[in-house]
Amino acid sequence: MSNAVTYDAARRRIISLVTNGDPSVEVAACPGWTVKDVVAHLAGGLGDFVNRRFEGHETGQWGERQVEDRRDKALGELLVEWERNFEISEGLFDSPVGAVLVAEIVQHEHDIRAALNQPGERDNVAVRAALTRPMQELDKRLREQHLPALRITLEHGDRILGEGEPSATLRTSSFELMRVIGGRRSESQIRSMDWDADPSRWLPALQLFGARETALVE
Repeated sequence: MSNAVTYDAARRRIISLVTNGDPSVEVAACPGWTVKDVVAHLAGGLGDFVNRRFEGHETGQWGERQVEDRRDKALGELLVEWERNFEISEGLFDSPVGAVLVAEIVQHEHDIRAALNQPGERDNVAVRAALTRPMQELDKRLREQHLPALRITLEHGDRILGEGEPSATLRTSSFELMRVIGGRRSESQIRSMDWDADPSRWLPALQLFGARETALVE
């Protein structure tokens, strides 16, 4: 399945969720944002990629800018903008950016699902697709930081990250790994996972987007 098809399927699932739910609900996985704000970020973010507008990316204000710029727009307007941006973004998904966009939208789909108490799609092929780019980054980090290799055992097989013989194994699901990498789990939650060794040395690399201070239970 292409990145464009995977992204659009996730977009359509999100549209169904938010149009049948309360867009004003706060999203615990994205502190300070409501469901509508997450949609604003996704719609605006796709447009920014299309237009190569990246101010605020280095300071962490990229997403906040997208939300603030659309604060006064109705949900329906945001969905129309998102549709329009997707229609002109096709070539983007054939580039390395495609995997980044898939990782982001699937992560946010589950942020919205948690906020609206609508869990599901955790075994979807989209979740595994959302791990493609993050797993590449994890492998790179372990090698650059000269950390021992780590074996991650998922439902569809093993993946060894880093160089050499693995010094530890983490057994988990693709969904849980996605949430860990995306900063949706606290350090205590990560430590309580099925490790066969002390995970301390791998935690900084594994938490690509940091870790939550409080547990997020889904």
